[in-house]
Amino acid sequence: MKDGEIQTIFTSPPYWNKRTYLEGGGLGNEPNPYQYVENLSEHLKSCFRVLNHKGSFFLNIGDTFLDGDLQNIPHQVVMKLKEQGWILRNTIIWSKTNPKPSSSKTNLTPSYEYIFHLVKCKDYLYNQTLTQLSNKSKPSLPPRHRNIEINNSSSVSPYFPNSNGKNMGDFWNEEIVRTSVANQKLDIEGEHPAPFPKEILILPILQSSNEGDVVLDPFMGSGTTGIVCDELNRKFVGYDLKEY
Repeated sequence: MKDGEIQTIFTSPPYWNKRTYLEGGGLGNEPNPYQYVENLSEHLKSCFRVLNHKGSFFLNIGDTFLDGDLQNIPHQVVMKLKEQGWILRNTIIWSKTNPKPSSSKTNLTPSYEYIFHLVKCKDYLYNQTLTQLSNKSKPSLPPRHRNIEINNSSSVSPYFPNSNGKNMGDFWNEEIVRTSVANQKLDIEGEHPAPFPKEILILPILQSSNEGDVVLDPFMGSGTTGIVCDELNRKFVGYDLKEY
């Protein structure tokens, strides 16, 4: 692909030590999480080259336990990507409606995954998504992080929310995207073992691209990203090692 040819990248690579995608190993089947983080960051290097300066890269990735110790793999990967020059704009929490049950009696059931929003520069395309304001919304004091003189009452002014709606938050639950976990059954001939739902793609693609723009998924799998691009009038390029 040419340099800067892509407007949006949305992908979900193989997670570490979850499934065997290729006989004999491959990405996700490294002997330890440190090698996985190195391998994945190397796999993703070309994404920086093909994304244009107005583009966005959304990375969906989950964590893994090793001997009862959660490895914090998603953030390790992101720190490696930042070393390559990426800027992290958001860590989105994708809350699942029916997470895989856990029989553990010593920790909580994992019920979310991360979607990291990365860009090459701060001057990127972003179509802001506003959520509806409550009927009870009213002017209030400025947010606490504003730089104000506490003892000077003249510096305190009302803070008016956007009348068209409020900026969407980074916690996406079923009120924003109604999703479930991937199908755990592996006995269906030809079915990809870990598809993500269409719903988690729609908002990122709408926010980061316009009709006719090119979207890339370098770990295409069953092609869900391409299906959503078709529905949203975007062009699509996908790569995968296996055919389904």
